[in-house]
Amino acid sequence: MERKIIHIDMDAFFAAVEQLDQPELQNKPVAVGGGEERGVVAAASYEARKFGVRSAMNGPLARKLCPDLIFVSPNFERYKQVSTQIRTVFNKYTDLVEPLSLDEAYLDVTKNKMGRTSATQMAREIRYDIKKLTGLNASAGISINKFLAKIASDWNKPNGQKTIAPEEVLPFLEKLDVKKFYGVGKKTGLKMYQMGIFDGAGLKTKSIEFLNDNFGKSGTYFYNVVRGYSRQPSDSFSNAKVFWR
Repeated sequence: MERKIIHIDMDAFFAAVEQLDQPELQNKPVAVGGGEERGVVAAASYEARKFGVRSAMNGPLARKLCPDLIFVSPNFERYKQVSTQIRTVFNKYTDLVEPLSLDEAYLDVTKNKMGRTSATQMAREIRYDIKKLTGLNASAGISINKFLAKIASDWNKPNGQKTIAPEEVLPFLEKLDVKKFYGVGKKTGLKMYQMGIFDGAGLKTKSIEFLNDNFGKSGTYFYNVVRGYSRQPSDSFSNAKVFWR
């Protein structure tokens, strides 16, 4: 049986919480963090992202890109409070929940508390429940493993979702830019590009020997993942233990 994994990712979570709590910030470019010389953007609203403002960006640079940018100090206790509310929604559907941070998590719904067969429908319901409970939007990705589910959740952001069905996995992977594969950082991506490997289809033409020779222990992983096999440690759910950071 193919696994059914949902990746839920809250949309601009920190900034969205601030806009929710402070209505005067609605529809305005907001950055959570500091705008001073050594300040850093922890999160940016979608209104700010239109100007190129991104998380981890230097505060003054963010202000230069968006002169009307409103900086708000982070309130992590509040974010944790909302995150705990979101967790209650997840646990309504499954006990197999693996958080990545306060604003995103994987859910294994292969066998779920609702007795449902459609992970796509469950993702819609989870997003609806989160919106109803917290007033915040979430995006979702649905597929057969974590790697694909995480990629899919970013596909139709904000407030959307994408399903990569089992029969769509291989065609999807063949068209996927190698830089989007798990484990391919800037250096590895550049090296692959220099070798003429630009997408999954190109990666798939390389033998396991070639990949191991050029990418070491990651070679076998690259060989497998482009064929739809995801066996990295992150695909486990900690032996079915429930945990939340």
